[in-house]
Amino acid sequence: MGKVPIYPKQELSELQAFKQNNRKVFDSNSNNERRLLEIKKLKHNYERSQAMLNSVLLMGFDDSATTVNTIIAHLLEIGQSINEVNCKNYNSEIVTPSGILLVISTWKILPRGERYLTTINFNPINQG
Repeated sequence: MGKVPIYPKQELSELQAFKQNNRKVFDSNSNNERRLLEIKKLKHNYERSQAMLNSVLLMGFDDSATTVNTIIAHLLEIGQSINEVNCKNYNSEIVTPSGILLVISTWKILPRGERYLTTINFNPINQG
C-alpha cells in the first residue's frame, strides 16, 4: 500500500492525444493500444495503492512494518475461516487507533484447498 511506483503520466497523455487526434495512424500499430492499456492498468494499481495507504493513515496507523504485519496477521487469521461459500467480498474488521478499518477481501480456493487472497479493499469507519 502506497509503494506502487507512479505510472508514466506524460506517456499516457501523449498516447491518449495521439489516439484522439490521429486515430488511423494510432490504430495502424497494435503496440499503441497495447501500451495504452498497460499504462491504464499501472495507473489503476497506483491509485488503488494510494487509496489503501490513505485509508490506513486516516485510521491512525502509520506507514510502517508494524502496520503491515498487523494487517497480514489479520488476513492470515480470517483466511482460516474462508470457504467456497464466503470467499467473495468477505468483511472483517481491524480495530485501529481512530476507529474500525473494514477489510473487504476476496479469496480463491485452489484445487488442493489452499486459500489465495486475490483482492483486498479498505473502508475506514471513523468512530469519532
